[in-house]
Amino acid sequence: MKNKGMLSKIITIFMAILMLASAMTAAGCAEEKSKENAKTKVTETQKPQKTQEELAAEKKAKEAAEKKAKEEAEKKKLEAAEKAKQEKALIKQNADQKKYSIFIKKSAYTLYLLDNKNTVIKSYDCTIGKNPGQKQKRGDMKTPTGTFYVDEIDDASGWTHDFGDGKGEIKGAYGPWFISINTDEMSKGAWGGIGIHGTHKPNVMRAMDSEGCIRLQNQNVEELKQYVRVGTKVTIEE
Repeated sequence: MKNKGMLSKIITIFMAILMLASAMTAAGCAEEKSKENAKTKVTETQKPQKTQEELAAEKKAKEAAEKKAKEEAEKKKLEAAEKAKQEKALIKQNADQKKYSIFIKKSAYTLYLLDNKNTVIKSYDCTIGKNPGQKQKRGDMKTPTGTFYVDEIDDASGWTHDFGDGKGEIKGAYGPWFISINTDEMSKGAWGGIGIHGTHKPNVMRAMDSEGCIRLQNQNVEELKQYVRVGTKVTIEE
């Protein structure tokens, strides 16, 4: 019994020591945190505040930088516009002098724009006649092969066409332009009406789907028109 009493006292003393140590540790942490907060507060207090003159100078510098950036952007815009104007003038000059020609490869479903050195400068996906082979007569749905020349460039934006599929007259069937090619030498008047034009079916490209003409997407026939004049040579091969 005496030993048990002694053990109980030892345990009580040990627990008291642990509690005291824990309290001292907690107090130390709290003190350290308090010092850190005080240090941060002192640092923030000591941070120098900008004067009105400094703030005004910063604002002025920012406005100057924004003004300069705006001027640079405007300058680049004007330079780009001038370059585009010069390129357009050169395209017109070369087109008027017949320095461009068109080559169409039916098997590749591609129309190529060539310069006077036969270098390809543009190429466009196209759609050709529904039936293969050389055109023989009107309505055979074939695209002719041979060398031809542009004889008309017509505004086709208001044209319609009945494809005979029961849908009646289709607006925009020819797109914005119809670049007509003269086939009289080959056809002897037996057939005609072949041209390069836009379409109301822009997703149908690289296919045999037309009645004999060469179809381009509308934006491409718009671009091609810049290079084409009456008299421009058009070569079509299988």
